[in-house]
Amino acid sequence: MKASSPDTAADELIALIDELTATPAAAPPSPPSQDHLDFRDGTFNGTVAAVQHNYHYGTVPAPAAWRLVGHVGPVEFGVRPTRHVPGLPDVPPYVRRDCDGGLRTRLEHNGLVLILGEPYAGKSYTAWHGVRSLEGHRLYAPDPGDDLRAVLGALDGKPGDYVIWLDEVTDHLGSGGLDLKLLGRFTSLGAVMLGTISPDEYYQRRFGTAPGERVIAAARTVELAREWSDAELERLAGLDDPRAYPAYMWSGREGAASYFAIGHLLFDEWRRAGTQVEHPRGQSLVRAAVDLARCGVTGAVPLELLRTVQEQYGADERESFEDALAWATTPLFGVSGLLVQGDEEQTWRAYGALVAEALRAGGDLEPVPDEVWWTLLDKSGPEVSIDRDAVLDAARTALHPRLKADDTALMVAFADRVGPDECRDLLHRAADAGDRRAAEALAAFLVARGDTAEAMPYLEQAADTGAPWAAATLGSLLRDRAETWLRTAAEAGNAAAAHELGDMLVGTGREDEALRWYRRSAAAGRREVAASLGTLLRNWRDPEADSWLRYAAAWGDARAAGELGIQLSQEPGADEAEMDRFLQQAVDGGDANAAHNLGARFEDLGRFDEAMAMYHQGLRGGIAGAQESIGYLLRKQGKFAESEEWLRRAAVARPVGLPATLPSPPEGGPTPTPDTVKK
Repeated sequence: MKASSPDTAADELIALIDELTATPAAAPPSPPSQDHLDFRDGTFNGTVAAVQHNYHYGTVPAPAAWRLVGHVGPVEFGVRPTRHVPGLPDVPPYVRRDCDGGLRTRLEHNGLVLILGEPYAGKSYTAWHGVRSLEGHRLYAPDPGDDLRAVLGALDGKPGDYVIWLDEVTDHLGSGGLDLKLLGRFTSLGAVMLGTISPDEYYQRRFGTAPGERVIAAARTVELAREWSDAELERLAGLDDPRAYPAYMWSGREGAASYFAIGHLLFDEWRRAGTQVEHPRGQSLVRAAVDLARCGVTGAVPLELLRTVQEQYGADERESFEDALAWATTPLFGVSGLLVQGDEEQTWRAYGALVAEALRAGGDLEPVPDEVWWTLLDKSGPEVSIDRDAVLDAARTALHPRLKADDTALMVAFADRVGPDECRDLLHRAADAGDRRAAEALAAFLVARGDTAEAMPYLEQAADTGAPWAAATLGSLLRDRAETWLRTAAEAGNAAAAHELGDMLVGTGREDEALRWYRRSAAAGRREVAASLGTLLRNWRDPEADSWLRYAAAWGDARAAGELGIQLSQEPGADEAEMDRFLQQAVDGGDANAAHNLGARFEDLGRFDEAMAMYHQGLRGGIAGAQESIGYLLRKQGKFAESEEWLRRAAVARPVGLPATLPSPPEGGPTPTPDTVKK
């Protein structure tokens, strides 16, 4: 069959419309069928055969009434508004796309042009911008399902500058829709038909044989990627619009078009009250991902890290972690889930617009918990790629108001995770504000750096509040300083300093030096040194000890008298009366050790009541063996239950052998055994 020319075919279609729409005078009206539906002001009954209208062009207005392309706004063209911001247009300014030039070239010729792109890739906005290059053209946008033959009829066979906008062209195929024959007629009258279609739909239909599929294959196409190129993003960043830079930063591979179109809707879905009820753990899982980005972790993170952070917000047992993840990753609007998978398996990040909205919300959104900051700053290892400097910068910004307000607990925690200078400054401020932990931490910091002089007041501050390490370190440092100053004074001839220096050296393995300072003190006329010198010599079993101890005892020195009493008790045939006299002198002088020894002497003599009194006096003076002595004396007296209680206390207060808390000695060295430790 010979094909008709385009002009003849158009005339035939118009004649057919006139014939079918003419109303016979004698024909009674037919009732509408059950599948009646209205199409604008025209009516279709059953299978659509023609447009019913009261004038030649039905409900499609004449082209003269169509609007010029330059007068049609982007929202009217189908561009989705973004979140309203006072003082700004609901649609951000257009950003030139890389395909714009190709689209304009294709629009210079009549026929069908299709923009291929995924949902919310920006097809409508790109089409709107493209047709604006067709100055003087008038635009008509039929609704999905409209009979395009009515549009053709409205042209009345008159050539002109027309644009027919077919958003989602697949909604304009089928009965009454676009086919090759109808496309030819539109083209012959100068019409540009511009439509959109998804890539999958296009490549599936272009090889089909149905009329609507054959027309798809005849289209000229441009492809619009969802993910914006670097050049497109640079143009976006250069816009004079406060919404542009956040979009540049956070749109990601989902693209800036979807960011503006649905980003705020995804944010609202995450934050709505119903989500808290339906997906409590899912909501907190998304919050964890958003908070990670707020902390400076902009890329996808391993699922386990995401789970660790999510657990900082609590685990709602109404929803499992697996169900929460499934909900958070389910695509919405055919674009993306609230969580987006990273390039590596089992890595996830928040949809970029959620982060931008959260940053925009500022104080209206819950702050990132401190423990999340610490988790990230303490995280290390090749399996977690975290830019620690970026996290630190974000932490400084987020925590600045609290740090400025002297939140000392925060200062101490943060100081442990920053550089030396910043650490020192934070701890100084917190310690000066009275925080004990800060004082101890600052002291430790200064001691480690060798700044012991500066550390002293902070050690004392912490020690005064009961910090054991501070007290021990302070005592050790004070001892070292005391030795330094005593040595200075002793070398200058001060007898008292020489005496005290000797006492300090005893027990440190420097007893020979102690003896020298004792003798120098005695030579300088200090009688009080006699007891110290005599005690040291007695420990060495030096016969010279006796003369020094007797000299000191004669001056009333209780310690010297006690040492003499013990010495005499160990000498066979010693004068017992003299021994008792020295011990009593020591007891009267407050020597607790002498009281314990005199108690043993009384026990040997059978003077149990006096012995018990002396043992108790020794116990009050801190003699560890006194409890054991009391226990054994009670056993002698037949008071077994009471005896066992005292012996039990003695075992606790004075354990025998090496405690399990001691570290094991190095291999190869002698190993002490319990029997080497005398009771």
